[in-house]
Amino acid sequence: MLDAGERGFLFRIRLLAGISLVCLILAAWIAWRFVQASDGFPIWNLIFGTATPADIAFLRDMLLLPERREAAVLLFWLYAGPDLILPACLGALGLLSMRRLAPGGTLFGRPISGGLLTMLLALPFIYVIADYAENALSLAYFSTAVPLHVVMENAPRLLPWLGSAKMVFFLVSALVIMRFLLLQRFKENDVG
Repeated sequence: MLDAGERGFLFRIRLLAGISLVCLILAAWIAWRFVQASDGFPIWNLIFGTATPADIAFLRDMLLLPERREAAVLLFWLYAGPDLILPACLGALGLLSMRRLAPGGTLFGRPISGGLLTMLLALPFIYVIADYAENALSLAYFSTAVPLHVVMENAPRLLPWLGSAKMVFFLVSALVIMRFLLLQRFKENDVG
């Protein structure tokens, strides 16, 4: 039987996972509609950080066309809708999971404590910062007819970098959490 602390932890994990799933489904639906409205622009390249600066500049020019107004609105709502909530939920999910699983564990043969624990807990936090920076820059670049000169000049180069950094920190966080979860399960099976 689970104690109150375990039940509280599981409730928070389930709540954050449920909100994240709803946001992911909504983001996928908006992205699918965007692809249709933009005549097939591969929005996933922008989201996953694999778009080139030329792709990003092309997308901006395309969104300014009157016949692509629906695509521009959908891109705005992708960033101002589910992608406004999703990074915070995923970051909190990663932070809660690592906070629960990392203490008492080992990494590269060293016990996890002090500075190493702080570094591991920083991974989801850095993911959230990179994701929100990408979202803010995307909104500034794609959603205004005339963005600031500094945004206009730097966004095509910074967006792929921010998208890649976001994905790296998200994936490393997820892999570390899975590693701790698997090792914990193996320990439980050895004891049982």
